[in-house]
Amino acid sequence: MLVRDLTVLLPAYNEALRIEGTLDKVLAWLPSRVERYEVLVVDDGSSDHTAEVVARRYGERVRVVARPRRGGKGAAIKSGVMAAKGEWILFSDADFSIPIDELEKLAARTKEAPIVIGSKRAPGSDLEYPKLRNVLGQAGNLLVSTCVVSGFHDTQCGFKLYRADVARELFAHQRLEGFGFDFEVLMLARRMGHEVVEVPIRCAHKIGGSVRLSTYLAVLKEVGIVLGNKLVGRYPRRR
Repeated sequence: MLVRDLTVLLPAYNEALRIEGTLDKVLAWLPSRVERYEVLVVDDGSSDHTAEVVARRYGERVRVVARPRRGGKGAAIKSGVMAAKGEWILFSDADFSIPIDELEKLAARTKEAPIVIGSKRAPGSDLEYPKLRNVLGQAGNLLVSTCVVSGFHDTQCGFKLYRADVARELFAHQRLEGFGFDFEVLMLARRMGHEVVEVPIRCAHKIGGSVRLSTYLAVLKEVGIVLGNKLVGRYPRRR
């Protein structure tokens, strides 16, 4: 695989009941495919002792960054990016709705761009979502494409591969702490002149995930925040 030095970054909020299944899969798959790797769990102020569960079960095989209070997915990812030691960073959701072996599709495109993102909606993807969630996702993507950053089939897929130096540069300017961080950082990548490649992946719906109707309403609010930030010049100028 083209990626030889990797951090697998898993943001987690109250994932004590299923984080072990996810980590077992990651730790079984990585050794034969990546020369150097670390697995990093960012516990976003969980109340169910997620961090303790991970530390007790995996010890030094998994590094834990424990945030004292819940900040949101964007805040957790930012903490992980700044703590990561690998040359490349893979973001993946803790529910593993996208299998770890999909990383091979992303890694194959790293010579083209420092950012390779999975897409649940690009031609060739395999998406198993309930109808309502699919419709809401399409509507959200249209809103993001119209108001924030265009040219992507899916900005919100939780499976993304960033070259670490580029990730740190972009996340230093990140302002959103919720789910909207995805489109904010991709907008920043465009403004700062970084290429992005979108790759179709397969994704299955997992019961018990953190996405709710309120999530989509929060993203709507975050779109407005990004527009306001752009208006008052809080983001770097276009290169």
